[in-house]
Amino acid sequence: MLERFLEIKSAILKALMDIKEERMMANVESETVTTIVAGLKKANISLEKLCSRNATLLIAEGVFSFVIGKLDEQNSEFAKNMKCSLIQRINERL
Repeated sequence: MLERFLEIKSAILKALMDIKEERMMANVESETVTTIVAGLKKANISLEKLCSRNATLLIAEGVFSFVIGKLDEQNSEFAKNMKCSLIQRINERL
């Protein structure tokens, strides 16, 4: 749903301007939504891979390494929190 919002964001902003809405979406808010969508896309890809029939522990290890690496690259507060939560949850399971 957030991904769809980003696709039509320009149309939404134009509609808000047409109705003379004073409260516009700030760039910071837009960047936050973009960051969340990017982080959740990585999680979705990894979940699909982990839920496949041929998933093994070796595949799971690779998937988690991939996700943690990609979250490190994002360099945002959301990505940092998501990475810390993922690492904490993995450590709880060990």
